Formats: sequence, C-alpha cells, structure tokens
Amino acid sequence: MGLKTLGRYRILGELGRGAMGVVYRAIDPLIEREVALKTLHAELPADVIDEVRVRFLREARSAGRLNHPNIVTIFDVGEEGGAAYIAMELLEGPSLHQMLKERQRIPFHTAADIIAQVADALHHAHQFSIVHRDVKPANVVVAPSGRAKLTDFGVAYVPASDVTQTGSALGSPRYMAPEQVLGQPIDARADVFSLGVVLYELLTRRTPFEWPGDTTVFALMQRIAGEPHPPLRQIDPEIPAGFDRIMDRALAKRPQDRYQSASEFAGDLRNYHSLGGGTEFADTVPQATLPPTAVAVEEQQMRNQLLDDLDQFAKNFEAQDTRRVREELEARLKKEQALSEWGAAEEQKRMAFERGEPAAPEGDPNWMTTTRRMEAVEIMRQQSAFRKKQAAEKPKAMAALDAAMRAALQYLTEFGKEMNAHEPHAGAPYEFIYVGKLPSVTLTQASVGNRTLKLPEGKELCAQVQFRFWVRAAEPPKFMLLGEDVERCAQYLKTLRVEFQQRARKDDKERPVQFVVAGPLPCEVNIRADYEAASATIELVNVRRFGRVTVRLGTETFKGAIDDLARYVLGVDDDFKKLIAEA
Repeated sequence: MGLKTLGRYRILGELGRGAMGVVYRAIDPLIEREVALKTLHAELPADVIDEVRVRFLREARSAGRLNHPNIVTIFDVGEEGGAAYIAMELLEGPSLHQMLKERQRIPFHTAADIIAQVADALHHAHQFSIVHRDVKPANVVVAPSGRAKLTDFGVAYVPASDVTQTGSALGSPRYMAPEQVLGQPIDARADVFSLGVVLYELLTRRTPFEWPGDTTVFALMQRIAGEPHPPLRQIDPEIPAGFDRIMDRALAKRPQDRYQSASEFAGDLRNYHSLGGGTEFADTVPQATLPPTAVAVEEQQMRNQLLDDLDQFAKNFEAQDTRRVREELEARLKKEQALSEWGAAEEQKRMAFERGEPAAPEGDPNWMTTTRRMEAVEIMRQQSAFRKKQAAEKPKAMAALDAAMRAALQYLTEFGKEMNAHEPHAGAPYEFIYVGKLPSVTLTQASVGNRTLKLPEGKELCAQVQFRFWVRAAEPPKFMLLGEDVERCAQYLKTLRVEFQQRARKDDKERPVQFVVAGPLPCEVNIRADYEAASATIELVNVRRFGRVTVRLGTETFKGAIDDLARYVLGVDDDFKKLIAEA
C-alpha cells in the first residue's frame, strides 16, 4: 500500500475499492479515533470527474447536516494534492446486501426492526428537506448490536443545490419509485417506496418487480410504473399478514396513497404483529431473542420520549399558530366590514344628494329601512355589472386563445415542412419502452392536423393541433426479451405500426428473443384548447422519453412556449423541460 497519510489522517488499511474511489481505515491522531476515509480516484476521466466531485461534495453536505443514531456520521471533509476525502464514522458489521447473500433468512421481527430504524433515519433527513433517492440494501449497514445505519447520500436531493435534480432518475432501478422511473419530480415519499422494496426483499429474498429472465431494465421500469406487486403471502404463506397491509401502503403507485411520512411507516413496522389481527409475532420470534437488553430498552424509551415531546411541541405550536392566525383574520374582517359599511353609507349619502333627497332626519326609523332597500338595489346593480363584465371579457379570452392556437398551428406547419426538407439529427437521445435509449436519431416524416370547434353563432375556434413525426435510429435498434415481454413488445410495436423482426428458434421458448426494429418510431405532440379555463394542454407522446407527459399552460405562457417546444423536439434546448417540471 503506497498511501500512508491523507490530510491529518494516518492510513491503517484499505476497506474497499470501487470505480469512483477507495475507502480506507484510518486514524485521527488528534483524538485517536478510527474513521473510514472515503476518497476519489485522482485518475477519473475528465468527462465524469465534475459530476462525481459534485456527488462527493453533496454526500458530505447532506449527511454532514444530519445528526441521528441511524445515519452515518460525517466528521470532516478536505482535499490534499488534488485528492478529495470525507472522514466518516467507521461502521462495523455487514450491509443488508451482504446479509441477503446468507443462506439463513433474516427473522421477520429483525427485518421489521432494521427497516423501522432506516425509516427513522429517513424521517430525520426529510425534516431537513433532504431526499436520499438511493435507498437500497447496499446502503444500510447493520452493527453486531443490531443498530442500522443509513449511508451514501451521494445522490441525495439537497435544497438550494446548484445542480439540477428535479425529476432526475438517479438511484438503483430495482428500488426506484414510479415517479423516479417516469422522470417526474420526487419528494420524501419516493424514499418510502424504495424502503418498501428493501423490506419486500428482506422478507422474500426477491424484489417485487424483478422477474427471472429479465434482459433489459425497461421491462422492470414498466412494472414499477404500472403493475401491482405480488402479495407477500402469495410468495410465502409464513410471512405475517401485517406485512402485506404495510406493503400495500409503502408500494402504492401514487405518492398520495403511500405513507405520507417515513415515521408513519416506522410506526406500523413496530406494530406489524397487531396489523394482521393475529398472533404471528409469537409464532415467528424465537423465544431466546425476545428479552431486549437494558441498554436497548433505555434507548428505545428515550427515543419514544423524545418523539412524544416533539409531537407535543408540534401540536402546541400548531394550536398557537392556528389561534393567532384566526384572531388576526377576525380582526381584519371586522376592520374590512367597518370600512365597507362606512363606504356604503357614504355612497348612499352621495346618491341621495345627487337625487336631491333630503338628509336623514334624526330619530326617523323609516329612513334606515329605505336606506337598506337602496343598498339591496345597489348590490343587484353591482352583480349585474359584474356579470356583464364577465360576459364581455370571455369573448376576448376565447379570441386570444384561438389566436394562440392558430399561431401554434402555423408555426408547427412550417416547422414540419423544414423537418421533412432537412431531416435534422436530434441533439439529445430519444427513448422508447422496450427499445431503450437511442443516442442518435434523425427526425423525419412530420405531419400536422387540426380540429375546430363550431360555436352556436357560427364562429369556429381552433380546438386541437396535432403534430406527428418519426425518428429513425442511426443503426437499427436491437434488444433481447424473454417470456411474456416478447408478446407484449410485439403487440406494442404492431400498435405503433413499426417495422420489426423477431429472431429466435421456434422450438425453444426458454431462450431470449432478439428484436430488430427496422423502421422509424412514431412521436406525437397534441395541443388541446380549453376555452372555459382559458388554457391549453400540451401532451407529448414518446418525445425524447417514453410514455406521455402533459403540461397545462395559461394563454400568455402558451404563446411563448411553442418555440421552446420545437427546440425541445430537436434536442437543442431544454427550456420546455422547465415547464414540464413546473407543471
């Protein structure tokens, strides 16, 4: 070993080595503490070094902000001679990835406890708006004491980062949430889904959406995005029923249907034996492991007390804040009501003066009745004026949207003519399900159509604009599929009217089938006008990424978005991608 020191740290040995760097066992001479020293390879290629350094620094920043018993502790970060390093807590024990390789299955209660601890760690990170984005067995280390530690925040989302992260599908494909797979914006609930996949793997020794014989990642991603997970007890009837109830929430496709916080997930895990309504806990926990240590009991009590105190503080704060807001709102409403009454009285005086009516005599009760009648008349007049104003503005709004739709039609018609004449090369890859990512494509065969909406008075409005084109890869795409994916892919390509070939022995259904896509692949842009809401919806189908993406824009924003859309289609500009992220 050539390296003896790095910074102030004395190298004791090598713990691990990967494509991006080396992790050393080292000692901090200032306090005689052993640490893990994570370093970057100095000879990384120039085209990846910047991104890797950003991820390296992000790990130090994100994990360094967090202080939690279930998150690896960052002690120091530095650089010497061009070599960046992070000094962190030295973890003793295997990762969950290593534990899954062992022949003996992890007991149910142990799996629940480990995942609950990781959920606690994620909840703490989420309080700082940090989303881990790469929760997987390799990033969870379990000490001999049973303490679980979450590691590797290298792809975490950090607020105010100078790196574009929204919608990025970073992470390990098997553990991605549906929104990660689809490239949509993510939040803390994506980590909940990933942790649910890890729990599923601990209980069944397989991930929920991975099938034997998969040869491409796209089949896996399609199942994550659109197919339900197999129930746990369907795979192994010995698994306690409470886990299936937990899994249904953790692996829900829509984020709003999942656990809304990792702490909620942890709470159910610690009570899984009661969720099934049975006595699975007693059946599955070995008697010798039931009594916890005194230290573990004390730590749990302290953690529970801290959580209770925090919950109570939050409730008190919310109650005080709600009461303060309500009082301020009531005071403001009273003030506005007084001003409104004063203004109405002054308006009545002015109107009476203009009509030559006498001022209100003191002590005359009938005068107030007359005044109130006049107020009711004034309210009706105001309502009538408002309706007239709305009626007058709606045709203007409809005309503005119609003009914007017709301008879009004209623009895309010219754009299509130029595309057909020059057949440009896209500046960014196009991606299709099953087929995969095509790094170099030519855009061709564009066509434009539109539909109109006829109003009762005979006027026609532009209701829909459809822009279709095809992309042709530089080389015919080839990929391998197995099992049911073969028929699904064939049917999919036939639906798209794409030329393709299948190459396989007809007498051997167990061998992979090679697909060769001989013809171009279709893409589509649909623009629909909503004249009631004064907005337009732009729907992209297989434009640069597989599947559908929908963006709804107001008339003014829509006017300026068509050129951004065309440049996005060409792959030369990503301004339109920002509108997708904001939608």
